[in-house]
Amino acid sequence: MSDEILERMIAKMLELRFPETVFAWQGGEPTLAGLDFFRRVVALEQRYGAPGQAISNALQTNGVLLDDDWCRFFLEYKFLIGLSIDGPEAVHNHFRVDAAGRGSWDRVMAAARLMDRYQVPYNVLCVVNAENVKMGKGLLEWFVGQGFNYLQFIPCMEPAMEYNVDPDEYGNFLCETFDYWAREGFGKVSIRDFDAMLATHIGQPNPLCTYGRVCNHYIVIEHTGDVYPCDFFVYDEWKLGNIMDAPLESFIETDKYTQFAYQKDKVPQCRGCKWRAVCHGGCQKDRLATGSLSNPTPLCPAYKKFFAHATPKLNALANRVQHRA
Repeated sequence: MSDEILERMIAKMLELRFPETVFAWQGGEPTLAGLDFFRRVVALEQRYGAPGQAISNALQTNGVLLDDDWCRFFLEYKFLIGLSIDGPEAVHNHFRVDAAGRGSWDRVMAAARLMDRYQVPYNVLCVVNAENVKMGKGLLEWFVGQGFNYLQFIPCMEPAMEYNVDPDEYGNFLCETFDYWAREGFGKVSIRDFDAMLATHIGQPNPLCTYGRVCNHYIVIEHTGDVYPCDFFVYDEWKLGNIMDAPLESFIETDKYTQFAYQKDKVPQCRGCKWRAVCHGGCQKDRLATGSLSNPTPLCPAYKKFFAHATPKLNALANRVQHRA
């Protein structure tokens, strides 16, 4: 991203004066932009932010380039880091290899321990794929045993990929990990999907776009300044425009953005489903694997199995939380 585009993006975003503004830096691998790039980021945020305006940054990384300088920077400017780890060494290295074919597990785990030493806040993002889904609750037990208590599980579902998660196995995985979390980890381990579902059971809005009724949580700005409604839909047909040509807020007012946002809950086969109000069709990105955004997500059988299994226990946990309050 050029300095010109970077400055315009940050300046125009902060001009909107939201109570809190969050910049989420993803790639590819965002650390390839270099530490000096992110030093310019925080300098621009300081320049254009208003007194009392809360600004935060999140960065998703595979961790292999992190060193002491990165960690000191993250700590000083309170970056929240998402670190990609898919499980124990053999499982992680099955798919996550570098250009030379070497597994990345040693370097990623070293990055985690380095951030621990510097007390950099981070969570672990695990892509649930054809290999680690077979571990069931054992995968969660491994993460907890490593001291990773802030977790996100992302099911791999791409068009015609051999590492896609099997829906039946993913349903079993959700049920097993939920039971372990509810029994052993509740109040101690944060799992994004389970936390979000519990929030809805105590009457709060669902914080996850995966299960929300509309997809209007954010916009994505590419290095060229091109704007898209979602990081999974950076395709020409979903391009909303370019930040060098129009005010930032104008992109969420376009017909295309509205279409994208509200088509999420418009899957004909979802009508009449008892769980529609819980998942609203799931993530639109997963439907791409079926060839049409009008089709149900391939993970539908997994979700139905999980919701039926977990709902009574979520109700009980919600009662515990509300009685504490």
